[in-house]
Amino acid sequence: MIEKLLEIGDGKLIVPLIVVSVGMALAKGLFSFSRSRSQDRKDFLDLFRAGNDETDLWITVSVRHVFGAYLPASLIRQLMSGPQPGRALLEVANAWDFIDMDDETGELFWRRKILRSVKARLVLIRVLAIVYFVLASISLFLAYLCLTGSFDGRTLWIAWAYVLLSGGVALGALMYGDNLRDAHKVVRRWLGMT
Repeated sequence: MIEKLLEIGDGKLIVPLIVVSVGMALAKGLFSFSRSRSQDRKDFLDLFRAGNDETDLWITVSVRHVFGAYLPASLIRQLMSGPQPGRALLEVANAWDFIDMDDETGELFWRRKILRSVKARLVLIRVLAIVYFVLASISLFLAYLCLTGSFDGRTLWIAWAYVLLSGGVALGALMYGDNLRDAHKVVRRWLGMT
């Protein structure tokens, strides 16, 4: 069947077929990772039930086990005393890549200095959205040109490389922008930061 597709496409479909094959392997890996996360949750619940020793280390490691980030014990206790502790812990853990805490003062701050300004964060979120749309459009347009036969020989492979590169960078910009937008909301909602 693959030989027939290559014959019909005159060799121009080889890169999309490779991408589909790699995509299937990645999907399988993500599925096994998802199963691993569900096992982590089960282990967490067993640990949480048995946890009579609520030291800083125990609470930090147990929260890391289920939410995926090492949050400071004082912050965990603060979030657990709120009205929605599970949601707060999940959202703060997802935003923790952008935030840090001063060990001496307990003050929370943005890790990157440029993100400490609300205007700078909002501008960066918008710029990342624009970068996503521009690069995704370029990727789709180049893929269309590759499939319609506008490129041949060595230029076809180079064009496919640009399709994959621009598509990957577009996806990265989209993910980073979404994570930053979520972190921007989280710090206001749960942490009282600006």
